[in-house]
Amino acid sequence: MAARSLLPSWLRHRAVATFVEPWAVHGVGTECLEIVTGVSKGGELSEWQTKNWPEGFRNSCDMDLYRLDRAEYHKSFKELVEKEGKISGVYAQSFGAVRATAVMPELERAGGWAVMDAPAPPPGTFATTLMVGRSLTVEAGLQDVMECDESDAASDCRQKLHRTLRDMGYDGTQTGLADGAEEYERMTALFSLSRDLGKNAEPLREILANWPDIGKAGKGVVESDSRSYTRRDRDGQVLPEFVGYLANVCTAYPGWGVGAGSPERNPLGAALSGMHRPCSVMSAGADSTWTMPDAEEAPRLLLLVNSLDPVNPPYAAEARAEKYPDADRLGYRYPGHTKAPEELDGEVSAWVTGSAG
Repeated sequence: MAARSLLPSWLRHRAVATFVEPWAVHGVGTECLEIVTGVSKGGELSEWQTKNWPEGFRNSCDMDLYRLDRAEYHKSFKELVEKEGKISGVYAQSFGAVRATAVMPELERAGGWAVMDAPAPPPGTFATTLMVGRSLTVEAGLQDVMECDESDAASDCRQKLHRTLRDMGYDGTQTGLADGAEEYERMTALFSLSRDLGKNAEPLREILANWPDIGKAGKGVVESDSRSYTRRDRDGQVLPEFVGYLANVCTAYPGWGVGAGSPERNPLGAALSGMHRPCSVMSAGADSTWTMPDAEEAPRLLLLVNSLDPVNPPYAAEARAEKYPDADRLGYRYPGHTKAPEELDGEVSAWVTGSAG
């Protein structure tokens, strides 16, 4: 029942199958958790770490165990078809849209459909594009929270917010985010809260407007939401979910390790670069590399696009629409990363059954 509650309403009366994440099946060892913690804090690495962590990471973390690669996804899909019969279509939300590319040709041959809701950037998108785009979208969302565009001095408001973000996550040196846990904690808390800007507007406004005097309550919000974003325990160690996230996201996009801007000009982007440092040394074999099928291999396709999504900016859906010009599209607006609202259920259901006007 809990899994059912995560589905959009239009799917809840259908027979649905889901895949279990590999990291949930294969335990992530303590040594792996520790080394990922050590290199994902955003700060500069010591000379010793720079020299030794890549080998230690590869020896400690068997990322092949924790990721669902293209070949495995495709194989599981075919086994499901053989066991259950025809699959009508695939609903893919967020990063699931990347994975759905593995079975789009099968869906096309079977006359099926695919609904991609708030889709992540297509596989092959350069990692820097991903991080810069996301950081700028989050900052734009924070500008809305602070009502910058409603101010007579909108430019001043945006500049003040940018200075606040810089001060929260940057120690003023040339090396990037400070090694201290506080800077890392503040940036990851902002990303966590920004996943639902509508729900979290009030605490975000309190923190940003009163920084650095955010009080005990504000510090509590920062601490708890930082942990929820990187799934960290109170001792600062990442949890298996974060390792699973890296294992699956890193291999979907090329070009990790370049960075996403200086901490002064793009503090949120610099924080993302630090968090994804393990991606820069993670190998991706042919089976692990997600690819976009050609347009003629695509099934009937519906893109559900949230124009205010801070996690998967609209450009991700635009890139898919460019690749698949015959795709249909429905838009919605919510300041956060969420599935399409129930108001669209009727239109989506009509599209799925082929009865849309």
